[in-house]
Amino acid sequence: MQYNHIVFDLDGTLIDTENAVLNTWRYTLETYGLEYSLEKLRIVLGIPTFDALELLDASVDQNFEYKWIHNYSKFSAQTVFFPGAYDILQFIKKSGIHLGVVTSRKKTEYKSYFSKFNLEQIFDLIVCADDTLQHKPNPEPLLYYAQKSGTTPDSCIYIGDMPTDIASANAAGFASGLVTWSHSSVLKTDADYIFSSPEELLKLYNI
Repeated sequence: MQYNHIVFDLDGTLIDTENAVLNTWRYTLETYGLEYSLEKLRIVLGIPTFDALELLDASVDQNFEYKWIHNYSKFSAQTVFFPGAYDILQFIKKSGIHLGVVTSRKKTEYKSYFSKFNLEQIFDLIVCADDTLQHKPNPEPLLYYAQKSGTTPDSCIYIGDMPTDIASANAAGFASGLVTWSHSSVLKTDADYIFSSPEELLKLYNI
């Protein structure tokens, strides 16, 4: 089936933010006297800040998120598009297929993380965490995307690098795609498609 909308996660899917995100977490937690290894901090990837703090059982104050965003600037230079991702996005966009984003990051985080990439010039709609009450793996963010785009879930595919991305897509009635070009260790998944390189996205279409 050819999908009219390709919707992406950002962190770890299109943009390699892993080192920047993990180092910012470690640096910010250290300001509270909390020490975590980078391996232990991997559980924060792909989920909202509050949920991550709960998983870490980290005792911090209400200023944590503000400090995190401020500290991210120390590491943001480490973020780049995964090789080939930008060119494929441009090619797909020129082919008339709608491109979208659903991210677990709040609007303030999105601006701090991704403003340098000028993503608004590529994507028709960008959905952030504070656009919906529920977050991945709940289907609400993807259903919100479909509603705002004036389309139906069965015309969309959602592509990400984490089990929460696949679960959200499947629950929303989107086709689901897992990327393996990132550093994700996810091997077993119930995704409809697995993509080992950005170029493999073209297999969805006769382009």
